[in-house]
Amino acid sequence: MWPDKETEIDYLNFGYMVNMVADIATNRELSPSTIGLYGDWGSGKSSLMKLAKKKIEERKPIRGTKKNSVKTLCIEFNGWLFEGYEDAKTSLCGAILDALANEKLFSKEVTDYAKGLINKIDFKKIFGKGIKYGLDLFLTGGIYTLTDLTVSSIISTVKSKFSEVQARDIEEILGLLKKDDNTRTEIKNFREEFKKLLDKSKVENVIVFIDELDRCLPDTVLEVFEAMRLFLFVEGMSFVIGADERLIQYSIKSKYKEIPGNNLDIGKEYLEKVIQYPLYIPQLTRAEVNQYLACLLLRQTLNSEDDFNKILGIIYTLSPDQDFTMELINEQAQNLADNCKEDMALARQISSVLAPSINGNPRQCKRFLNTLFMRIELAKTRNVKLNKNILAKLMLAEYFNPEFFKAVTKPENRELFKSFEEGEDLNDDNPFAAWIDKDWVKKWMLNGTKLGDEKLDKYVYFADVKNRYGQSNLDMLSPTARKCYELLVDGTETGRSMSLRLIDKLSTGEKAIIASEVFAVIENTSTINVEVLRSYTDFCVAAGMIEEALKKLMEQPVSKYNAAACGQLASFITKLAPEEAKQFNDYLSTNPELKTTIERQAKLYSIIPSKKK
Repeated sequence: MWPDKETEIDYLNFGYMVNMVADIATNRELSPSTIGLYGDWGSGKSSLMKLAKKKIEERKPIRGTKKNSVKTLCIEFNGWLFEGYEDAKTSLCGAILDALANEKLFSKEVTDYAKGLINKIDFKKIFGKGIKYGLDLFLTGGIYTLTDLTVSSIISTVKSKFSEVQARDIEEILGLLKKDDNTRTEIKNFREEFKKLLDKSKVENVIVFIDELDRCLPDTVLEVFEAMRLFLFVEGMSFVIGADERLIQYSIKSKYKEIPGNNLDIGKEYLEKVIQYPLYIPQLTRAEVNQYLACLLLRQTLNSEDDFNKILGIIYTLSPDQDFTMELINEQAQNLADNCKEDMALARQISSVLAPSINGNPRQCKRFLNTLFMRIELAKTRNVKLNKNILAKLMLAEYFNPEFFKAVTKPENRELFKSFEEGEDLNDDNPFAAWIDKDWVKKWMLNGTKLGDEKLDKYVYFADVKNRYGQSNLDMLSPTARKCYELLVDGTETGRSMSLRLIDKLSTGEKAIIASEVFAVIENTSTINVEVLRSYTDFCVAAGMIEEALKKLMEQPVSKYNAAACGQLASFITKLAPEEAKQFNDYLSTNPELKTTIERQAKLYSIIPSKKK
């Protein structure tokens, strides 16, 4: 299976975006810079950042063990990991300084200077409440370069803009910033000392990769942004942020009220001030989903790294809408073709339906494959073999069209589905007539794997468990067996006669299920339905289940049997062996109301005849 995490293998043909991130992040003329990698959940943001980091480090690798030879320093930061444990602002600043205090990479002079800066700087004093409310952004347009506004005018303005902020908080902030020279110069001093640290280290670019920001609470998101801005006046600094743009904007909006009488979108405006170079990860096309699935499957099939790299090489030449085909493999890697056929067919089968159903989301593709292979392995442990292609086709229906999945897997619909699958004309009684014109179903039907002749009960067994809850044994019957059951419980002589003619078409398992379900009708009533009782005994005699029937009948309270029921049982009793007939009659005779009826029947037959040898 495949790990559900970022990877350094470019399965998604992200090379063009990786190069763009690396180019911007390492260009000192563009620094300080912030790059936003925007995409939905599971779109590959984390993998893209991992690939960009790898690309940057390959361009300027660390050579030898000489200290202070690092030209590009890459730092990874996950704000979500610190949430609830540590202040996000302090954590980010600490992560950057800690990287420069790495004794393996830098001289003692550099590491001591970095450690001294960590101990020297009071980040709480630097950030304070002004950062929390983002006053500098909306009031001044810069970081702590206050305009000459009066306290009263600022209070009245800010009160209309921000939730949670109180007048006393604003006065406190302004008092600190305007009256305390040490506080006002703290940020300037930090930047100067941090620049000296970079000069000493001889690092040309510091690139901080910030991931999982869209999973953080609004306060954490804003804290990280404000900590970033502390470094964004230092040449050589770059931040790469992977997030869902919509969630970040929502976090900002949840903290700041919209300004009355102004059409300003605060979430959008704030983000645009922070992110200078937005890069949007596109949804995968159907062809790209096929490429991605094929890559994942072939990664496991091809044992050689070189062989797999040949496949990647072919994919990297494809355009977003260009299909990855066996023809291309035959042309460019013919020696691998035979080993690729099965995986390529499965990828194409899945992608045609999966791509539009998941909006081209790579993580959903990977989870689909993981679930597919988990079920196959689970089935193996129960000595059940599942066909990969059949399972994939059923899972597509199960995941994305559950009502259709239920219809397909209902045992009584099997013959009806087969007619549907074969393209026969369907009458209105066929439940699949309602699905015949559905676009999703048309694509699902065209993937080449036939289900009509397959027994699907084992696939349903290993499906999502909720599909089995509330499912009766009747759902496991074929249409013929289900019809036989319905005729038996109808209780009419005609129905009973018709049902008995179907017995030869039933499997042993179906006979057992029918007998059990018909007896449940008898069992679940306070007085026995004599017509259904007759159906049950006639069916068990014809199905060769006399001993099972006798046992079930004698498990019932004798008080449930009345004279009419006893009369219906007379024919059944004649089929029993003499000792069985005697045993059953003795049991029924324990009900005083039946004793006379049983004695009359005994006289009628003189002896109890038996047709059982």
